[in-house]
Amino acid sequence: MSAAIESFLHSEPQSWKRLFGGNGPLGTLSAKIDLSRLLGLITDTIRSDLHIIREVRNEFAHQIAHKTEHTKLSFSTPHIKDKCMAIKCVAHEDPTEPRTAFIRSCAILYADFEMLQFFGVKVSDGGRIFAKVEQHK
Repeated sequence: MSAAIESFLHSEPQSWKRLFGGNGPLGTLSAKIDLSRLLGLITDTIRSDLHIIREVRNEFAHQIAHKTEHTKLSFSTPHIKDKCMAIKCVAHEDPTEPRTAFIRSCAILYADFEMLQFFGVKVSDGGRIFAKVEQHK
């Protein structure tokens, strides 16, 4: 996602480092997701999907750090399962397993961002990442 955002910006490594570095205003995935939406790189649906992916990832990351305080999380934990099954960019595949929905959504969105960067397509030229279920809108 950073590379897709970078394609809109001038090449200034110091400014980039200040903005996107660990403590910079765009240092978090959440900020990058929201900026991607504001730039028109992604639709509201994809923004929602990316925030779901971020939330699930964060839950698993923090669970590892606090094993003794909580029950073990898995993709079948009800709230994790619900989040994963709500991801729209894989809805056309009709996934039956939350882990599959999560992994496929990560793979699809990663590939979409890579293609956007690879082809250098700007939003002004029609480049945008959207869920297949949004194609007919």
